[in-house]
Amino acid sequence: MSRPIQHLLLVEDDSTWRDCLGEVARAEGLKVSHATDGVEALEWLRANPRAGHPDLILLDLVLPRMDGWELYGQLRTNERLRHLNVLMFSAALSGQEPPLGGVVGYLRKPHAPEAMLGELRTQLRHLPETLSREPSGPYTLRFQEGVSVSLGTLPRPLAHALRLHLLRAAELVGTELPMTSTWLMALPGTPPSLLVTVEGVQVVLDVDDERRELTASSAVIPPHLVSAS
Repeated sequence: MSRPIQHLLLVEDDSTWRDCLGEVARAEGLKVSHATDGVEALEWLRANPRAGHPDLILLDLVLPRMDGWELYGQLRTNERLRHLNVLMFSAALSGQEPPLGGVVGYLRKPHAPEAMLGELRTQLRHLPETLSREPSGPYTLRFQEGVSVSLGTLPRPLAHALRLHLLRAAELVGTELPMTSTWLMALPGTPPSLLVTVEGVQVVLDVDDERRELTASSAVIPPHLVSAS
């Protein structure tokens, strides 16, 4: 049986983590390429032909310049890069993340890389034989400046959870799936809009079907979270 993963792109700014995770991947027989942040990863992917792209991107979500969330959004809305598969890791992940297109799994990042090596080996060995190759992409997700500033004050675990759900909304809006759930609701009106609610934080997304864009136009943050931040 052929190996489903042959080439891994590791996106991590900490050299100790890069060395440890890269060593595990190479021990599993993979070719390993490196990038220190989202900007470098995106430049590397754009400079290489699709035939040279990795089978999997192991992506730290907390990075300088362009973080993992923004890089993921860039990948999913770029026709040339949409085929790429991502395995995310971060200390802020809860283990109950909603599904996202192209994301094959999540790893919770401990204080030291050694504590994550066993789980990484398991993931690399047991990922599906055929990884995701989705031809259609989500709507682009944009933030008005005031909303971006407001959401930046949230505690990191909640900010991560909110980003996940906003990206999930961008995946769903162009499909025929129901747009009402405990966290996502279609609001009446013209132009159409969506309401995303996560742990009391509410974000309104304006929908532009012609441009295939979602714009976070307003956010309501509960007072206790404002004071906590």
